[in-house]
Amino acid sequence: MKKSLLPVFAIILCFLQSSAFAQDKDKLTYYVGIGPAIDGNIGLYGINVSNELSFGLGKRTSLNPSLTYYQSIKTLDNYDDPRFEEDNSSGLLTNVTIKYDVLKTKNDFRISLAFGPSFQLGSQNMLRSVYYGDSDEPDFRYEVDRYARLGYTQQIAFDWKSKNENRRNSAVVSMSSFGGYWPWYLMATYRMGFRLK
Repeated sequence: MKKSLLPVFAIILCFLQSSAFAQDKDKLTYYVGIGPAIDGNIGLYGINVSNELSFGLGKRTSLNPSLTYYQSIKTLDNYDDPRFEEDNSSGLLTNVTIKYDVLKTKNDFRISLAFGPSFQLGSQNMLRSVYYGDSDEPDFRYEVDRYARLGYTQQIAFDWKSKNENRRNSAVVSMSSFGGYWPWYLMATYRMGFRLK
């Protein structure tokens, strides 16, 4: 199995090396951003902080490894009910996407679509049941799930120039899916980009 992956890996390396000659001026850009997020599985909203390194592969394509941290803040429903106060989810998402600029204007405004694998390390805890013993006091039972799982992410990005030639502005909507649930996480992120080359 490992031997069969070596030719594929070699072809990808050759493609990346040869495509470097067709790059435009945005050869390497580092993005950092923050924004709101929704855990659609258990109905929580929160925040996300992202980092992405964008390698230009051609005039319209790029390879984009990224690291995103997500933390829930509050439940979307029943936020006055104490039973739901302990619902929580968080995690680190590592994505590698191929991005393609579907629209690129003369003023360098871009609309891009990206797709790729996503790996999550994280956890969630949520209310599963309420147990009443001999007393009238409820005993809330929570379930904790820990994740180390592979899924995929889809993104739409809006990217435009800043007044500073070495800076870019970007707004991204991303949907990360795991276990056949789409989208498990929905995130909107405003990012600042820094041209490194």
